[in-house]
Amino acid sequence: MEYDLLFRSGRVVDGSGMPSYLADVGVKDGKIAEIGRLKGSAARTVDAEGLVVAPGFIDHHTHLDAQMLWDPYGTSEPQHGVTSVVMGNCGLTLAPVKEGDEDALVKSFVRVEAIPRFALEQGVRWGWHTFGDYLDKLEGKVGINVGGLVGHIAVRQYVMGEESVERQATAGEVQQMQRLVREAMEGGALGMSTNRNERHMREDGKPVPSRLADDKELFALCDVLGELNAGVIETILGRNRIEHFELYSNLARSTQRPIIWQSVQHRWTEPNLWREQLDAVAPIFRDGYRAYGLSHTVPLVRHFSLKNTQVFDEFPTWKSLMFQPVEVRKQALADPGTRQKLRADLADPRPTNFHRRWDIVRIEKVAKPENKRYVGKCVAEMAAMRNQDPLDAFLDLSLEEELQTTFWNANNGGDPQAMGEILRSPYVLAGTSDAGAHVQFGADFGYSTTLLGLWVRERGVLTLEQAIHKLTFEVASVYGLEGRGLLRPGYAADLAVFDPNTINAYEPEWAEDYPAGTRRLIQRSVGMHYTIVNGRVIYEDGRLSGELPGQILRGPICRQPRQAVAA
Repeated sequence: MEYDLLFRSGRVVDGSGMPSYLADVGVKDGKIAEIGRLKGSAARTVDAEGLVVAPGFIDHHTHLDAQMLWDPYGTSEPQHGVTSVVMGNCGLTLAPVKEGDEDALVKSFVRVEAIPRFALEQGVRWGWHTFGDYLDKLEGKVGINVGGLVGHIAVRQYVMGEESVERQATAGEVQQMQRLVREAMEGGALGMSTNRNERHMREDGKPVPSRLADDKELFALCDVLGELNAGVIETILGRNRIEHFELYSNLARSTQRPIIWQSVQHRWTEPNLWREQLDAVAPIFRDGYRAYGLSHTVPLVRHFSLKNTQVFDEFPTWKSLMFQPVEVRKQALADPGTRQKLRADLADPRPTNFHRRWDIVRIEKVAKPENKRYVGKCVAEMAAMRNQDPLDAFLDLSLEEELQTTFWNANNGGDPQAMGEILRSPYVLAGTSDAGAHVQFGADFGYSTTLLGLWVRERGVLTLEQAIHKLTFEVASVYGLEGRGLLRPGYAADLAVFDPNTINAYEPEWAEDYPAGTRRLIQRSVGMHYTIVNGRVIYEDGRLSGELPGQILRGPICRQPRQAVAA
């Protein structure tokens, strides 16, 4: 037979941004064989009339480093047409690691990525040291394609041990870190990530190691990528301020590598910041350098209770309380003196991510039947019903329910006009799914299906061709993923086949599919009919196939092909 898989009469949106067209797509030996009016036979033929046939989507901002070790699909990625993911963002990776230092890396994942410790302890079976070793561990055992950035946090911990969270590095230590970054690139890393977010700390309250790095150290590590002429540099600085763009510009100019910074979104606290950011980054591109902002396609929602939250980490008193045992925390939240301090924190006029608006925070779930009347109400409405000040009502309701009340909050992304302009910008990459992280606070796997449903079909902000380009070839080009992101003969047969009239993401829901029966939020889709990885169907009409055709996506200077490692 000429083809292993043949899609007939679909609308081909090829990832280039060019107009779509009707054609058949034939797949053979994991590659796109032919596109057009095809007459050959196939082992399996699919009638794709009325469906879009597009390149598989590339989720470039994930934290699936741990999850891929027990979940070969990175569920719920395939449900949204994602065929390739990039892990290791925000400086967080599980390699390189010295024997005995494993728990130091776990501490960062537990706090920054909000992954329960017992899930990591049960699910991560250590046994590697270099970044290449870690990728080898995944080889042959994944259902989607997986690549990764080497994280500054792990590199610094490897060289400096616990002093990495206490001081700046010496010149000799920086040289050792440079060697580790080079070794990681030779082992297959797609680049390097770093983290200076002042809110990011370890489980023990200490800053993540990369926050202690000065500019000299950061530039020295990034220079390795410049010298190798390979890889991207991804960074998070917390609240993006306009003065940060001098750093992005200097990094881009000194390395001539793509810089990925976070993030450009409409924020309730600073509604015009996004426009200032795009104005600030434009001269970098105009001068011939690249510094891409990241954006989401939906408001960044967090579901939280006062038993478990990071929403208020910007405020000293609030953050301190969240590290206290629950019983101590409850006593403090009921204390009038403490409440006065909490109120003073929120009254501080400095800019923060949290908007301080009780008309946005909503009651999502209550523990007591008599409080069901508050579900769906914002805190301000609930406070009025109780004849209370909003802060007191928020705390009192939580205390009445033993801190089990679940709240909904979104700090950004709520202005459709602003978000439309952001998503159209050529300086912005769509997608900050954070898949694999914040598993008990939110699930944003569906940024791609939301882009296609909400922003293309419903709001008309982008054409279908523009949106597919942003989900595929644009990402592949920036990250150097050769042979992916386009529908062209000879390219990998990674495909997303969907109904453009129904495609969208469902609201997140709870599942108990993490190690040790850990609960976490997942997200399903509607309208995604098939997801194909390297020519094999891994997702079809709501079901995963069980096949594992995924490949490890290694960077261009990886020294040699790797073999699968036995479990």
